Amino acid sequence: MLLDGAKGVASIIFPHLGIKLGYFPSQIKIGSLSIAFYGLIIAIGMILGIWLSISYAKKTSQCTDGCIDVARAAIIFGIIGSRVYYVLFSLDYYIANPDQILNLRGGGLAIYGGIIGGYLAAFVVCKVKKISILRVLDTVAPGIVLAQALGRWGNFFNREAYGEFTDSLFAMQIKYDEASGVVTDLMKQNMVTVDGTKYIQVTPTFLYESLWCISVFILILIFRKYQKYNGEVLLWYLGGYALGRAWIEGLRTDSLYIGHTNLAVSQLLSIIVVAGALAILVINRIRLSRKTWTPNFELVLTEGKPGTLTYSKNRIAARKAKKNEKYANTHGEEKKNASKWETYTVEKTEESKEEE
Repeated sequence: MLLDGAKGVASIIFPHLGIKLGYFPSQIKIGSLSIAFYGLIIAIGMILGIWLSISYAKKTSQCTDGCIDVARAAIIFGIIGSRVYYVLFSLDYYIANPDQILNLRGGGLAIYGGIIGGYLAAFVVCKVKKISILRVLDTVAPGIVLAQALGRWGNFFNREAYGEFTDSLFAMQIKYDEASGVVTDLMKQNMVTVDGTKYIQVTPTFLYESLWCISVFILILIFRKYQKYNGEVLLWYLGGYALGRAWIEGLRTDSLYIGHTNLAVSQLLSIIVVAGALAILVINRIRLSRKTWTPNFELVLTEGKPGTLTYSKNRIAARKAKKNEKYANTHGEEKKNASKWETYTVEKTEESKEEE
């Protein structure tokens, strides 16, 4: 089956599934403007994730303004964090090419860096707004993992983030001259020629991660009603995503490594996150079963509590009242001082006249 092929030549082939995909550009052009599919798909994923988070926030009586403020900050600092993470673990290249550090169009965004940067931004926003960071992260976690599932398809259009040669059911063939990822010797040794065009055959790790993220998303939606404390859904997300990433990262050929070792940083971090999330989940469930811990948790917030719209409005009103009171007191003192100065001036004037 050939989809959108030019003269029968496909850009991407799934040989064992009988699927041939025709011309798949990495970007679209509107006049002189070029828009990369990678960025476009990530943007769509972000919008979808925010919409999902706001919808759930409304169902649980949370203030949606808080979610929107967190999303704004998390997106900006998430992008910064993902770039910093990538640059730090590709330091040799960027020391030699410092002009490429800010070249986001050239690729180089790491999901874990985005998660770390986004979390730090969310922490600050929640601290300022005096709302529960864990509650907010529980709310946005399903949206984040769904956005990740969609965002991985940006790698598909870029022909990157794939794994070593495989002949499995989902083996994917990419035009050799269009491959953006690492092409290994094993791939070159198993290169195939189809209709006079050379292809490398790889493991579609982007597809595996996308399907894994969708599975985590569905499981969270199913089990969210059994949540017992703030932060539990966040732990499900972190542990679930990291479990799949620890496996998938080992299949990729473009991993970021710690220094000059063969240790993939994202794989190591994934193992640590899985172990940490699992330990906390087990410990908290034991505490709940033994009734040694009664968390202050409500699936749907009671109106007026921190994190609700009423609480937010009351805080804003109280802040305005305090500001107005301070303004009134300040100007009252100014008027009082002005009045004293006027009285003093008049008295001095009268004294001068008497002396004359």
